[in-house]
Amino acid sequence: MPLPPILPSVPPPPQLAEVVLASTTIQTHQPIEPGSTAVENQPLGAIASTQPVAPGPIDLGQAHLLLPLAQASPRPGAPASPTEPLNPATPDPESLESPQPEAPPASSNSPAVELELEPESDSEASPITPPEPETPPDAQPETANTIFLRADQQVFEPIRQIVTASGDVLVQFGTGQLAADRLWANLANRYLRAEGNVFFNRNNQIIEGETATYSLLQGAGSITESRGELEISTLEDDFSTLPPRPIAGLPLDYRLQTQPTISQATSPGGIALATGNTQALIGGEQGSIERLRFEADQVSFDADGWYAEGVRLTNDPFSPPDLEFRANTARLTPINEFQEELVFENPRLVFNQSLSIPLFRNRFLLTQGQLPANALNPLPAGIGIDGRDRDGLFVEAPIPIGGTGPFTVTVAPQFFVSRWLGSSDFNIADPANFGLAARINGPLGPRTSVSGSFNLAGFDLANLRNRLRASFRAQRLVGTHRLNLEYSYRDRLFNGSLGFQDVQNSLGLLLESPNIVLGNTGLNLNYQVSGQYVTANTDRPDLLSPGETIGLTSLFRFQGTADLSRSFLLWQGQPLPATQTEGLRYSPRPVIPNLVLGLGLRGVGTYYSSNDLRETLEGRISLGGQVGRLQRNTFDYTQFNVGFSHNIFGGATSPFLFDRQVDQTVLSGGIIQQIYGPFLAGFQTAINLDNGRIIDTNLIFEYRRRAYGLLFTYSPNQETGFLGFRISAFDWVGRTAPFDAAPGTPTDAVVQ
Repeated sequence: MPLPPILPSVPPPPQLAEVVLASTTIQTHQPIEPGSTAVENQPLGAIASTQPVAPGPIDLGQAHLLLPLAQASPRPGAPASPTEPLNPATPDPESLESPQPEAPPASSNSPAVELELEPESDSEASPITPPEPETPPDAQPETANTIFLRADQQVFEPIRQIVTASGDVLVQFGTGQLAADRLWANLANRYLRAEGNVFFNRNNQIIEGETATYSLLQGAGSITESRGELEISTLEDDFSTLPPRPIAGLPLDYRLQTQPTISQATSPGGIALATGNTQALIGGEQGSIERLRFEADQVSFDADGWYAEGVRLTNDPFSPPDLEFRANTARLTPINEFQEELVFENPRLVFNQSLSIPLFRNRFLLTQGQLPANALNPLPAGIGIDGRDRDGLFVEAPIPIGGTGPFTVTVAPQFFVSRWLGSSDFNIADPANFGLAARINGPLGPRTSVSGSFNLAGFDLANLRNRLRASFRAQRLVGTHRLNLEYSYRDRLFNGSLGFQDVQNSLGLLLESPNIVLGNTGLNLNYQVSGQYVTANTDRPDLLSPGETIGLTSLFRFQGTADLSRSFLLWQGQPLPATQTEGLRYSPRPVIPNLVLGLGLRGVGTYYSSNDLRETLEGRISLGGQVGRLQRNTFDYTQFNVGFSHNIFGGATSPFLFDRQVDQTVLSGGIIQQIYGPFLAGFQTAINLDNGRIIDTNLIFEYRRRAYGLLFTYSPNQETGFLGFRISAFDWVGRTAPFDAAPGTPTDAVVQ
């Protein structure tokens, strides 16, 4: 995820500007002698004004002092001197830090000044036109060129055109705010420099640093020792050139430094990367990472993009972070209106401040500010197990394809390790050892989306019929329902004791209901109806050619399903606070101990064009829960479930094998237990009580941390498994501590 510049990656072309005093407050100006240290010697509290001052009319005698020297008209009695043109180059920092005025500067205590920057016209500069007396200054329209400045003390040097502000400095421009201990502004060169506890904010996108510089003419600047937070969803708006609306209503006294310490940390979900079912990794809603913390030694930006040194990123709201992305340097270069190139030097992931794993990709293509989902995957390749199609262990390397508009296209070359070690006899050139998987998804409109997948389990094209699988789905929201148009070729389904079954072809429509809560009863209703034309295996002699025992047949299939369920919370404990050492020590969200009883009833009616009608009614009961809080080192968390289901009536009357219900009475159960620290292990199994046969068993091994996790599952019955990686998403309130802060550090020193 890119570090945020405080201006767009392509700022507008520089333009000359004149500075016009739009409004100010009436103050008694006390001249400060050159070399005076009055500002430095007085405490900030003594300098700051404690009484509000009503804005008054503009002092026209002082207005011309804010014009550049090239445009200012000489005061009566002032000695004539040649004027110098504007210097677009960046001024010498020494001229800002140690100005030596040739005339007594103007000073004011605690003023609020509004400066309006207007583009210079081609004609000669005209003198300042005073505003209409009946129009109050604060009623004037404020544009993107309007700048507000507030500080405990402001000093203006008319000869060098330098404004010095110190003590609780706050600058507001557009939708942005800049706070610092000290600020220097060179009006002739349009150059700003801020020092000491620098805070920059735009739409709650906050960046902190020690120093910040910015050239209005060049559209370039830098921030040293920067750190802050990224709101990914609003980056495009936060760093636009112009404000989206007038800024007159924004309060100037909004203090960036007075945020409370971090609290209310929550995890809505995260990103899961795996070759199998990713829902087991997330345990919540799968989505994108919307908020990150960052630190960098220095961030520099100009018209060609931005450049950062000593880059550190984390999704963890606490310090030191569980997971960090680090790079020596990072450079962002715009390619076009929608895409940017992000290049890292020596990118790596650091786990728990100790284990560092290099990332093999150092170049990423960003689309509208978003990194690919697998950009931070520490695994060099996806690892999976598929004993049916790929003969066991395989690896894959997903590659996102750009330039596809709103669609996301991913192509994953695959290498079948077990097949290479087995049937191909170590022949690395055997095309059967290589395969390909591809996925595409994206919107066709505000209520319509499409998705598709393609899997080729071997490039031995002579066996293409047994290697290829594909599916396509178009989904449209119809009111609160979802209407799906689906097609699949050689779809693979697991049907309990019958194992995997192939559906050769299927084309049809499926209408799905939302979850419907029936009044105050606590009952949940779901239903769906579908119609399909299906070609699949059958063992019915009347549907096969003479002499065949199992073969393909094609039938229309119409099905309706309704499911009624109710959960009863029998007991619930209290979670630990969402802190680094308690509720979020080994979990992305605090564990809530509970015990839940579930009841369900499911009815299915299916009609086939072979004049077969299958009707089933199944009842089920389950008990599940979790105890412990996953905060101590050993045996502080146990998750368990046990369930029983029975087919009340109906049976295996389907002409097809893939949807024939042969497991009439099933007992299921599972457990996941903390072993030590972040290490957990468990299993999930199901048994057919009619014949005592194990339907399926999954072995589960997990390494669970707050900011990330690793999960490995394997099913001996299905001969499938995967290794997955999770990155958690977090949201929080308040300021966070620096990355290198000791555990439990609440925050940095707060500038009041």
